[in-house]
Amino acid sequence: MSVIRSIFWLLLCLVTGATALAHDPGLSSAHLIRTADGLEARLAFAWSDFAALTSIKANPARPTAAQLTALAPGFAKASDGLVQVYAEKISLVATRVALSPGTTSPTEVVLTMAWDKLSPGAITVEFPLIAKMPFGHRMMLTEGNAAEPTALLDARHAMWDLPAAPAVVTASATVPSASARASWSSFVLLGIEHILTGFDHLCFLLALLLVATRFRDVLAVVTTFTVAHSLTLGAAALGRVSLSPSIVEPLIAVSIVYIGLENLFLRRQPRHRLVLVFAFGLIHGFGFAGALTERLPGITGIAVVPPLLGFNVGVELGQLAVAAALVPLIGLARSRPNFSNRLQPACSLLIASAGFVWLLQRV
Repeated sequence: MSVIRSIFWLLLCLVTGATALAHDPGLSSAHLIRTADGLEARLAFAWSDFAALTSIKANPARPTAAQLTALAPGFAKASDGLVQVYAEKISLVATRVALSPGTTSPTEVVLTMAWDKLSPGAITVEFPLIAKMPFGHRMMLTEGNAAEPTALLDARHAMWDLPAAPAVVTASATVPSASARASWSSFVLLGIEHILTGFDHLCFLLALLLVATRFRDVLAVVTTFTVAHSLTLGAAALGRVSLSPSIVEPLIAVSIVYIGLENLFLRRQPRHRLVLVFAFGLIHGFGFAGALTERLPGITGIAVVPPLLGFNVGVELGQLAVAAALVPLIGLARSRPNFSNRLQPACSLLIASAGFVWLLQRV
């Protein structure tokens, strides 16, 4: 089988298998507050994640206080299997369980659990619920009055040790720098994972590289796209601008359709392409920000900035790795005589088709 056919079938498999996997599997948050004689845990989820966790239908899209209040009694019976607290290796039963709408997002659900009359010694909190979420789900952990996340938990690392009561984090305390660095690096890895599994963004990048015939064209495209989406991601991190995902996600799909169709009539990168790349890059930046900020329930203000910045660094590293892998392959294919007449139009049509499917899903 020729190189051209191999590349085409590989792309076909990726595009057809990726239309339902455009974003990461979710992020929730847990805020642990240790008191002199007890513990309170406030867990915040996106409504869709909570619905998956409890095997209920995520309808309506925005849960009401009355609906959550009605769910609370049944949910309390199963909550011990979702969050476990151990003191001296003995499992403790929560004394209070409540559900309520969140304050940072209309699609947020907050689960509050409390354990009263605990011994003042060290305790361990385990979150088995992470393993019940979609594969790859993570939980951002914050202790006491800390302004920044302390850790990023996953199904393999779902336990956290809290110190004895006299060492509780107070309002004047700060998160240890080592923990902050570990948490930030976790968000870098999350950004890399997001771009590697964000097939809509990858299709857009591939469509741009298909007609970038010179190295300086590749450099210009990647740089322009990076600058553009970093601007909107940074602005979103600082809370300066916002755009509804109901607008952003369809526009991302439109950008993929447009670039894919435009490539059908091009042999090389047009002069106006960088203007389009910058404009669409701004939209994709909102998508990157939305992929994380919508999955940061319960986290507001300055606490959002470190995760978003780490996430952006990860996105850039992942994007550069993908471009470094694609450019040589495209260069090899371009050396074949049928690239311009067959492979480039076929790949562009596949990309445009995938964008159209995503557009239908998101509208």
